[in-house]
Amino acid sequence: MKLALLGTLFLSDKRKDLLLLLIEKPMNIDEIKSTLNVTSSAMMTQIKILVDQGIILYEDDQYRLSSFGEVIVKKMVPLLNTLMVFENNKQYWENHKVQGIPANLLERIEELGSCELVEPELNRMYELPKKLTDNLLQSKYIMEISSSFSPAYPYKYVELARKGVRISLIITEPVFERLETEYFEQLKDYLGMENTELFVFKDEIGFASSVVTDRFLSLTLFYKNGMLHNHAMMSFEMNALIWGEDMHKFFRKTSQEVENI
Repeated sequence: MKLALLGTLFLSDKRKDLLLLLIEKPMNIDEIKSTLNVTSSAMMTQIKILVDQGIILYEDDQYRLSSFGEVIVKKMVPLLNTLMVFENNKQYWENHKVQGIPANLLERIEELGSCELVEPELNRMYELPKKLTDNLLQSKYIMEISSSFSPAYPYKYVELARKGVRISLIITEPVFERLETEYFEQLKDYLGMENTELFVFKDEIGFASSVVTDRFLSLTLFYKNGMLHNHAMMSFEMNALIWGEDMHKFFRKTSQEVENI
């Protein structure tokens, strides 16, 4: 694609808004003005550029995307959504390792949608963020992948499982060894319930944890220097929940189930 066309698409917010509008249906200039809250003179300049590029067509007093324009906008939407995910929490993504996320899921990162960085209160820095734990308590099922260990987890998950919450955990060998050594009774209780699953992933997991429930997705990454802090990116969008479940399936395929100890 020529550099001029790239500029046409990505240097003007008005053009982006217009293209995203016309992917829904053809519109006349009055409908465009009303929907985008712009003047005729401001919009007609942008429309002329897009018509000259062959991206928009004018037919029967309406503007619509050309076949070429439809292809471009359909490719543009995932890119814009990806940029939104990163720009809304730019500092977090810049300072943390994303390489541990499987490549096929990293390519779908736009599915996280609107994310929120949640952190524990200053006087509870070694605990999980309150918003995360509050939503865990209201979840009907929990699917977690974890390469880090929190002493609160053995007790919390046994408590939730006893209340009927379905729980599926995928952990690394070091985490399992610590559970077996230091929390044997809690681990035994957990494995003894019908609504629980435990899998051990033999290789390294390159992120701290991924938790997905029927309510939210939580993703905790390591800092680029390998350090871990008790904060997480949370999303409550349906596509994010599907993304998190696909992550769980990815690691589960090559994990070994633990049925008893």
